[in-house]
Amino acid sequence: MTNFETVSPEKHNQIRIDESKLISQFSTSHLVNIEIGEAIQAAGEYPLFFSKVSNANQWALSALCGLAPGENVFEIKQSWQALYTPLSLKTLPFTLQFETAEQEPTVLIDTHSPAVSHSEGEALYLSTNRPTAYFDNKKKLLKERVSAMSQTASILNEIAELGLIQPVDLVIEFSDNTQQRVGGLATLNEHRIQALTAEELNTLNQKNVLSVVFNILGSIFQVNRLIRFHNTKFPDRSVSNIKFETSKS
Repeated sequence: MTNFETVSPEKHNQIRIDESKLISQFSTSHLVNIEIGEAIQAAGEYPLFFSKVSNANQWALSALCGLAPGENVFEIKQSWQALYTPLSLKTLPFTLQFETAEQEPTVLIDTHSPAVSHSEGEALYLSTNRPTAYFDNKKKLLKERVSAMSQTASILNEIAELGLIQPVDLVIEFSDNTQQRVGGLATLNEHRIQALTAEELNTLNQKNVLSVVFNILGSIFQVNRLIRFHNTKFPDRSVSNIKFETSKS
């Protein structure tokens, strides 16, 4: 369970962050947020899907990293199997809290993160109570993500308005001949993409969205990698295949 506190030199000048322990925190996320600006890199590692943001009629883009909540198969024996780490993971164990649009956001730290230590890792503050270079870099990444989230929301809204997002169910076929259906995800509608007008294609291309769309579409082949890692981590629940069916909901 998380426990966020406002970061301050008075309270956290003895805190250190052991980045090697963050992998333990990664291991509990089966869906990892991806921003549009990193989608091309992420598509080379993970299968990318859309999902609805909780309590909002907005779409989010995520890397599917596990076949069940709380499972991330890209973490195997405390080792991260992907070369690219999403921004949403690189900012851990920190997040930003926004009071008002006019005020600077507050930096929060999850004190229950396995990476938080009093003896190992990177300090947050110098003896003068000034932020260390490490902490300054983390804050820079947090601000970068805020900007990226705004861009992502805008572009995903445009993609949705063009009718390119299609709900899909994952039908997981296990080696013991049992099946499990997973809903709540969406992918790109290939037929709708093929039907885009020249004007629509040109607009997407001018906004540098077209290449992102095709990379997200092609990321579906990373499901084979997901299966391989799943079977390595959970050999007692090995998967033989994953099929995609248009959601009836």
